[in-house]
Amino acid sequence: MPPISDPTLPYRITVRNFIGITLMAGLIFLIGGVILVKLDPTIFTEERAVLDKLLWFSLLATAGVLASTGYVLASRTTMGWAIIGLTRPEARWILIAVATAAALFFAGERLDSLMGLGIIESSRASYAATLETQVGLLGLMVVLAVILPISLEIYFRGVLFNFLRGLVGLEAAIGLSALVYALLFFNPEVPVYMAYGVVHGAAFAVLFVRSGSLWTAIAAHATLAALTVAKVAWA
Repeated sequence: MPPISDPTLPYRITVRNFIGITLMAGLIFLIGGVILVKLDPTIFTEERAVLDKLLWFSLLATAGVLASTGYVLASRTTMGWAIIGLTRPEARWILIAVATAAALFFAGERLDSLMGLGIIESSRASYAATLETQVGLLGLMVVLAVILPISLEIYFRGVLFNFLRGLVGLEAAIGLSALVYALLFFNPEVPVYMAYGVVHGAAFAVLFVRSGSLWTAIAAHATLAALTVAKVAWA
């Protein structure tokens, strides 16, 4: 594959920007979590349904990322949300993003099946109770394929990757941001799951750079999550 061209960044996300967004997002998440626990002490306990905990976690994360990024960057420049790449993409790039995500899913699913990595089985065990009802399945799809892709891509590609891109260069930024993103996939029972996180994170970053729009990375992330939930539910 030819080297990925790196167009001139209209704005370089500084260390101060990155630290500010990270700390503010974490603070909003923490305060929101404390308030929820005060209102309902059982909200994050084992007896609560997995979907309940996942929904509140994703909503808190999304609120933190959107509020902190909007305050530190989007509201303080004339570029608005375009500063992190939230610009309208060409239609063909959405199709490319969906096709890329489908290819990643089927390649990963085949590898999991042939090598017995246990990724699908582990996911099915985690969400077994949620997948028993149509409401639970729909809720899981909304959380994993709609809410989380937006917050995760804004932070990991829109903020972290763009910050590293101006600091260490394009190729290094793709690799480093993918490694950090892969930490979300840490599972001591299925260690290889982190390798999937690295591959997916790097692919999303490349789609972002090639298309010039963060929406392509969000579309790819959402498609990959939706296919995974469908496989876990109906396998």
